[in-house]
Amino acid sequence: MTERLRRSDGLEIASLGGIIVGLGVASYLTIVHYQDDLLVCGVGGDCHTVQSSEYATIGPIPVALLGVGLMLALLGLWIARYLRPGYAGEMTALSIGALVVAVAMEGYLTYAELFVIDAICQWCVVFAAVLLTLLGVEIIRFWKVEDDFEES
Repeated sequence: MTERLRRSDGLEIASLGGIIVGLGVASYLTIVHYQDDLLVCGVGGDCHTVQSSEYATIGPIPVALLGVGLMLALLGLWIARYLRPGYAGEMTALSIGALVVAVAMEGYLTYAELFVIDAICQWCVVFAAVLLTLLGVEIIRFWKVEDDFEES
């Protein structure tokens, strides 16, 4: 069992790192949703336009807050997978499912940034990159879990 954990430590660290970065970005975007003067946007970005657009909320809920919820759920699944290696396949499958939905939603929001709002938020781009990276890591992790069970 510990052999299985050791063989995938790099993926576990990558996954946890992505979750932490994603949680940081989503938390920051949630904070600046409520306190716009804290928003920092780099050269060439227009975060203020994106953050104040109708696409920044679903009803009264900031989209960034949904990102915080997603990252907390992924962190919970990561912890469960770490503590209960026997359920690694199930926890990884749930993570992949959540990430597929999140990537689809982020794809829609990126489309809105590019073609509707006509503005790009660098933080949103970072969050999208984190989601895609996490999805890739989790898919690889899932294949490794399946390979581990076939070898047993």
